[in-house]
Amino acid sequence: MKIAVFMGGVSSEREISLRTGKAILESLIRQGYDAYGVELREDNLLAAFTENEYDLAYLALHGEFGEDGRIQAVLDIIKKPYTGSGVTPSAIAMDKNMTKIIAEKAGIRIPKSYRDKTEIVSFPVVVKPTTEGSSVGLYICKSIEDVEKAEKNLEGKNLLIEEFVSGEELTVGVLNGEPLGVLKITPKSGLYDFQSKYTVGMTEYEYPAKVSNEVYEEAMVFSKKIHQELALSGVSRSDFILKDGKVYFLEVNTCPGMTETSLVPKLATLKGYTFDDLVKKIIQ
Repeated sequence: MKIAVFMGGVSSEREISLRTGKAILESLIRQGYDAYGVELREDNLLAAFTENEYDLAYLALHGEFGEDGRIQAVLDIIKKPYTGSGVTPSAIAMDKNMTKIIAEKAGIRIPKSYRDKTEIVSFPVVVKPTTEGSSVGLYICKSIEDVEKAEKNLEGKNLLIEEFVSGEELTVGVLNGEPLGVLKITPKSGLYDFQSKYTVGMTEYEYPAKVSNEVYEEAMVFSKKIHQELALSGVSRSDFILKDGKVYFLEVNTCPGMTETSLVPKLATLKGYTFDDLVKKIIQ
């Protein structure tokens, strides 16, 4: 079986995708697979999939044109199997507003959302694009003026405005429908932003998370439920905030990072899986 690892792309998470793809490709070669990498750019977004020879597309793409269902649709049309979730689940999970509506209806606790700034009843609030990575374009606003500045900086994007729930950050990886465990994130800067997420040593990770059994179980149940409700495949990772003993769901990632600082490979060790094991299971 010939495997092409597609990485890069045109989203704001391009550099992280390249790191993810490189780590996956190294793992595949290490395990003896016939694999090679394909770097996606603006000028080859379609040709990369139609002009290369492969039996399986390993998608190491994050963000728009990668994680949002559009690339998956291309692969469905040309009848090439690929890793991860299908077209519709990917598209829905990429939209934070839509995902939150589905989560709430499934009984998953979420922060309060506002359709626009005129509905805001208290501050601070979080303003972020609905279809970008969790740490891209994130603004914590303490006034209506801050919200207006964020809107200006994010002009042209669909935005999510929600109450800022201050608490401990938790994340849960799910592999083939089963939760791997709960990890607690403690950024040294106080905010788990892009720099904290992707700079070695800037964040402390505790896994399994030292929280109460009730909190641990609730996070596991919520992550499994959202994976099922959205009909996700392979690996997903759900992010939560823990405040006053209650777990609040923030979003789900359908193609979580696989870099040296990534969370799912850490969580996989709780089930005894190495990085190579995880890559192999995603392929299977």
